[in-house]
Amino acid sequence: MSAKGGSASGGKKILTTIALTILGTIILTAPTLAATLASLSPANVSVTSGKSFNITIAVNPQGVSNYTEKIELTYPADILEVKSFNFGGSWMPLSQTGYDLIDNAGGKLIKTAGYPGGLSSSANFGTVSFYAKKTGSAIIKLGANSLALDANNQNVLNGSPEVSVAVSAPVSAPSTEPAIAPAIAPAIAPAIAQQPAQQTSLVAALGSIITLGTNNALIGIIIGLIILAIIVYGAYWFGKRKNSGQI
Repeated sequence: MSAKGGSASGGKKILTTIALTILGTIILTAPTLAATLASLSPANVSVTSGKSFNITIAVNPQGVSNYTEKIELTYPADILEVKSFNFGGSWMPLSQTGYDLIDNAGGKLIKTAGYPGGLSSSANFGTVSFYAKKTGSAIIKLGANSLALDANNQNVLNGSPEVSVAVSAPVSAPSTEPAIAPAIAPAIAPAIAQQPAQQTSLVAALGSIITLGTNNALIGIIIGLIILAIIVYGAYWFGKRKNSGQI
C-alpha cells in the first residue's frame, strides 16, 4: 500500500511539474506572440541627389488590438531630409509636443496616432517623403522611442526595421549640338579665302600692264590718260565719218 501510495504521489508531482512548465512557457511566450510588428518598405533605395523618394510605415498587431501607435524614425540629416508625411487609413493624429515632430536639423521624425475601436490587423500607418540632399549612404531606422499601446496601455511594439539608402550623383545629359558644323567649316573656309586672293592677283596683273611693269603710280596715271584720250578721239573720229556718210 505504501509503495503504491508513494508511486502515485510521485506521478502527481511529475504531472504538476510538467503542467507548471507548460504554463510558464505560455506566459513567457504570450507577449512575444502578441507583439506588434513595425515594418518599413522598401528596404533598399537607390536615388540620385536632388530627387525625392517615399518610405511606407506599416504596423501589424497580429490579432491583439492596438489603440495608439507612436513611430519615431531617425536618419542622417546631412544626406536626407523629410519633405512631408501623410497618415494612412483611419488614424487620428496626435499633435501634442513630443508626439508630432519633423526635425531635419537633428534627423528625426515622430508621428503619433490613435485608432478608433482598436487595430488588430496589418495596416498602413503612413508614408514619408524624403529628399536626397547629396551623395552618400544613409540608414533610416525605427527609433527607440516608438510605441504600440494595447488595451492595458502596455507597449507591445517589437522589431527594429531599417531602410538602406544609396544616393548617387546625377548623370549629365549628353550634348544635343549637331556635329555637322565642324565638318563643313574646314571645307568652306579655303573656298572663301581663295576668292579675295584671286581678285587681288587680277588687279595686280592689270596694274603691272598699265605701269609698263614698273608698278609706278605716276606712269600708270599718264598711260591711263593716253588710253582715255585715244578712246575719246576714236569715238569722235568714228562719229564724224558716220555723219559724212563715209561709213
